[in-house]
Amino acid sequence: MPATLTKQLPLLLLVVLPVITCLLTSCSSTKIITEYDCADAANVNKDTTVWHYFWGLKQSKDIQPPCDKRYNHLNKVVVKSTPGNVLLTVITLGIVIPQKISWCCAPPNLQPGRLGN
Repeated sequence: MPATLTKQLPLLLLVVLPVITCLLTSCSSTKIITEYDCADAANVNKDTTVWHYFWGLKQSKDIQPPCDKRYNHLNKVVVKSTPGNVLLTVITLGIVIPQKISWCCAPPNLQPGRLGN
């Protein structure tokens, strides 16, 4: 290898590796949170990836979270886009748009019973 390339290689690695790491691990998130209390402590966040096609003309199916029917509410919804998702959207010129959706159900709000007579 030429001497100039050998000297530039460590500098190139110092610049390229952090950029690649950021692109592969970072993401953009939008959160909607009413409370941080979730119903199911064992598996707090449910998630899925939805796919939209043709610039949003073909939408994914609606998500029906399996929350407790007694108190059918969500406490948190998070929509994430990773650099890979953005890159896929750009490469396909918006024909394919993936998004990761996470949510957690609200715990049931049980009304207290009557005590006594």
